[in-house]
Amino acid sequence: MAKEGVKFLYGSAVVIGIIAVIQYFRRQKRLLQDICISNVSLGWQEVLSGVLSSNNANNMQGIPLTLSVVNNSKIDVTIKDIDLDVSVDGVSLGFVELDEEVELSANSETQLNLNIKLTITDWLSVGIALIGQNVYKIRGNFVISASVFETLNYPYYVIMTGSEITDEQSGECVVN
Repeated sequence: MAKEGVKFLYGSAVVIGIIAVIQYFRRQKRLLQDICISNVSLGWQEVLSGVLSSNNANNMQGIPLTLSVVNNSKIDVTIKDIDLDVSVDGVSLGFVELDEEVELSANSETQLNLNIKLTITDWLSVGIALIGQNVYKIRGNFVISASVFETLNYPYYVIMTGSEITDEQSGECVVN
């Protein structure tokens, strides 16, 4: 009879532990969704267009891109990685990546100073794409972590037509 009582206590402890872990992960994921990313440097598109039209992209180390990241959650989070593709009218121009992890304090705003690294291989397609009013896109993911156990791929994209942002979204946060 005593063994049954011990088994019941162990079983109850395991069930309570599993429920607590599930609630922890749900809470962490919900907190990670309280993050907004927005483009605050509109000059990158003009610089990129100028570099491409002058055919001087091979000499560029990178085109500056500043993104604002607002952490509206009550916990600190870490941006582990950034993987963004840059294109004009559907032609790939390059990518944006994170050099080192960035800590975001709870309820804070951080400016990320990044670089667009050009990797153009098809200059003919780029030349054709630059005719007329262009649509520039930056699209990809931020890898954000709130703990050792919880990491979230956080989608981000911005679409610029001409020199205006026509659409921008980060995760569940619509930026306008």
